[in-house]
Amino acid sequence: MMTPEFEAEQLNAFIDGELELNRQLEIERRLSHDTGLAAQVVQLRDLRQAVTSHADYHVAPAALRARFQNLAVPNKGLELPLTGVKVVVQRWFAWRPLLSSFTAFAVLVFVFNFVALQSGREDRLEQEVIGSHVRSTLTQHLVDVASSDHHTVKPWLSSKLDFSPPVPELNLPGLAFLGGRVDYLGNRPVAVLVYRQGDHVVNSFVWPSTEGDRQTTISAQRGFQIAHWTHDRMDHWVISDLSRKEFMTIVSGLELGDGKRLGDAE
Repeated sequence: MMTPEFEAEQLNAFIDGELELNRQLEIERRLSHDTGLAAQVVQLRDLRQAVTSHADYHVAPAALRARFQNLAVPNKGLELPLTGVKVVVQRWFAWRPLLSSFTAFAVLVFVFNFVALQSGREDRLEQEVIGSHVRSTLTQHLVDVASSDHHTVKPWLSSKLDFSPPVPELNLPGLAFLGGRVDYLGNRPVAVLVYRQGDHVVNSFVWPSTEGDRQTTISAQRGFQIAHWTHDRMDHWVISDLSRKEFMTIVSGLELGDGKRLGDAE
C-alpha cells in the first residue's frame, strides 16, 4: 500500500528524475528495503516503457491546426517578441502555402514533439547521472570491481553487460583509476569507470547509442561539471565536482582514449 509520504505524483516524478535531489535519494534509500514500494516503481517504469513503445499516433485535430495557422497571421495591434516554436511556425508559413492536408500538418507537429522529447530525455539522463554520482559518493559504493588494471576491469564489465565498454588508460598527474561498476540509467544497465583526483571522484558512464557522433557539451549543475558526447556508437557522460579546468583535462584524456578529441566536429 502506498505510504502517505510517497504520493503517485511523487513516484512518477521520481521515475522521470524530476524530484529535488534530497527527495530522489530518500525514495532510492527506501527502495532498498521496501519491497512494496519497489514493486510500484517497477510497475510504473514498465507502464511508461509500454506507453512509449506502443502508444498510437493520432493526427492533430482541425482546431489545433487552425491555432497553429493563426500564429502565422501578424497582429498589427499587438507586436510581441516571438520565440521558440512560434518563430519556427511563422518562418514555415512565411514561405510555404497553407498546409493542404492533415498529413503534412501531422509531420510538422511530429517534428516539434520529437525535438521536445529529445530535449526532455537529455535533461532526465543528466539528472540520473547526477543522482548516481551522488549515491556512489554518499554510500561509498564507488566500484563493484576494485582494480587499477584496465585488463581486469574491462573483461569484468563485459561479463556483466551486453556490450564491451571502452576502458581507456589515462596517464594524467594525480589521477588514479579505482575500477568500475554496473549501474542503471536511461532504463538500461550501463558501465561506470571510476577515477579519483585528490579528494574528488570522477564517474565516467558509457553505454551503446543508436545515434551518430556528437560533439562534447560541458554543463554545470548543482556544483558538478558534466560532459556528454557520443562517439563510435557509444554514449559517454562524465561528472565530477572538480574545477572546470581540471575536469576538462580529464575529459580530454577520456576522449583521446576513445579516439576523439575535445571539441572536434562530428
